Amino acid sequence: MRTRIPLPSRCLARWRDLDPLSRREWRGTAADWLYALGTLLFTVQFQIQALDGWGLAGAWTDTLLETQSELYGPELPGLLYVAAPALCASAAMLVRRTRPLWLLVLAFLLLLGFGNIVPALVAVYSYAAFARSPLAPVAWSLCFAAVVVVVYQDEAQFVFMGVMAVLLILALGLYVGTRRQLVDGLTERAERLDRERHLLAERAVSAERNRIAREMHDVVAHRVSLIVLHAGGLEVSTSDPRALETAGLIRGTGRQALGELRDILGVLRQQPSGPAPGQPQPTLERVRELLDEWREAGMTVELRDGLPGAGDLPLTVQRAAFQVVKEGVTNAAKHAAGADVTVSVRVDGETLTVEVANAEPPSDLVPPPESGYGLSGLRERVDALGGRLTSEETPDGGWRLTAELPAVADARSAPA
Repeated sequence: MRTRIPLPSRCLARWRDLDPLSRREWRGTAADWLYALGTLLFTVQFQIQALDGWGLAGAWTDTLLETQSELYGPELPGLLYVAAPALCASAAMLVRRTRPLWLLVLAFLLLLGFGNIVPALVAVYSYAAFARSPLAPVAWSLCFAAVVVVVYQDEAQFVFMGVMAVLLILALGLYVGTRRQLVDGLTERAERLDRERHLLAERAVSAERNRIAREMHDVVAHRVSLIVLHAGGLEVSTSDPRALETAGLIRGTGRQALGELRDILGVLRQQPSGPAPGQPQPTLERVRELLDEWREAGMTVELRDGLPGAGDLPLTVQRAAFQVVKEGVTNAAKHAAGADVTVSVRVDGETLTVEVANAEPPSDLVPPPESGYGLSGLRERVDALGGRLTSEETPDGGWRLTAELPAVADARSAPA
């Protein structure tokens, strides 16, 4: 049974997923509706007071308590005097950020004609908070203050309170607007600095990749080219069939290594945002080809259990399985030369198990120095897919490398 998440929790989760611009737009829309609905009652109250000053409030109030037929009688103008200006002012508040002039003009007319100061306060604050320059908001505020003095000239206390309210609202709006502009400027500066930092990081990575590619070309490619050259010379000068076959194998392997090295150098010299290399990545279908190459080099390699169908396995899993086989056979050739090697690739349920094991190496073998980077990089690749890599010594004195990979279509991506 699926658990239903409470509505507040879902709303909060969706709010957190919004970007800052969307959050600001939602807050602004909510504030528009809050101003429109929150001031509607006060606007209606000022309109009723204006009708009261004209001697119409009592009759209009009595009409609201009468029947529907009596409502649309002679008192209809009183209803329009109250409802129409209040609704227009609320509607103008909904577009106070994008169309501030509408609210300013309507608030000026309501203040001048009805003495309604509520829309004027909202208009002054909104215009001051969202205007680019303080000059226009100050000019409008002085106009509103002058209208307050003219309309309420007989009530000195209300004149003082109205003018002070307009000026305080103006100061608050200018403060909010200045603070918003400051925050926007700091945000824009932080984003610009972040873009520059990423650009510098990309340049540093590109320079380092080019340096690595240059070093590999100057050192590795040069040495491999010499090996191919000497193998070709030996192939031409020797008459021994066994030596001729070995020289041809060395020359062919060296040329293949040069081709792969050229592809790697091309990848290193590409920009991080450039197109992906055109050469296809190795998959399970190339495992047999890899083992045949090692057999031609004189290693005894046996493939057990066959190979599973590659069509149902994710490409990232196939690449990781190929790298496990390649690393395991390479380690066996370096550290257990002459020992028999067995390779097993099988699918057990939703797990692809890759195992490379070698028998006990000869006692007189002197293994080369270990770097440890091959297995550590392979373990990172397998862990990124959600798998597990183990390497251990076998009871017969050999070594076994085992990788368990998820054989499902939604396996996580890993570096190719």
